[in-house]
Amino acid sequence: MIKATPSGTFFLLLITLLSLAGCARIPLADVQYAYDPTVNYRKYRTFGWYRAEVPTPVAGGSGPAFSTLVDDRVKGAVASELVKQGLNLMVEGTPDLLVAYDIAVDTALLVQDYNLPPGYGYAYWYGYRYRYSYAGVPNYMDIRRYDIGTLVIDLIDPTTNQLIWRGWVGSDIDPAALDNSYIPVVVANIMSRFPPTPDIAP
Repeated sequence: MIKATPSGTFFLLLITLLSLAGCARIPLADVQYAYDPTVNYRKYRTFGWYRAEVPTPVAGGSGPAFSTLVDDRVKGAVASELVKQGLNLMVEGTPDLLVAYDIAVDTALLVQDYNLPPGYGYAYWYGYRYRYSYAGVPNYMDIRRYDIGTLVIDLIDPTTNQLIWRGWVGSDIDPAALDNSYIPVVVANIMSRFPPTPDIAP
């Protein structure tokens, strides 16, 4: 029988505490969101992914980088949270909600695309380009104005192509890093703010 020494017991306790800290959620005070207060959020039952366009790299530029690992983790985490709230992923047809996301990165990594209309002038880290309207959501900000590492999740009504809800949190996500295992925790914190309260029906 192996007896734990005092130093060994302390080490095991430290490892346990660090593990728990790694799984802890970000304080809700750090999670922010904005939404269209005229929307009845209880009517949504299904969701899908907003089809993003990938711009062609500008001559002389490095082009948008894309991490399938980060993409899978973000989408998997968002889907998991929406399913917990009673929404179902719709693969075919038009869902009630469309989901898009972005990650704020160093502006030095952005590639200018001169063929885009105003408001869509940059290709972000993933090369995503979205063309939905955000007129109904107050305090809308371009992704370039968020702190580096911020994850932004958008929900869009496909019938109007309008952004109806946005949640975000500064999370220091680095799309180039291999260890982004905490993404589900970050997403869970953001999606804990959806649906918004008070839930105001038009």
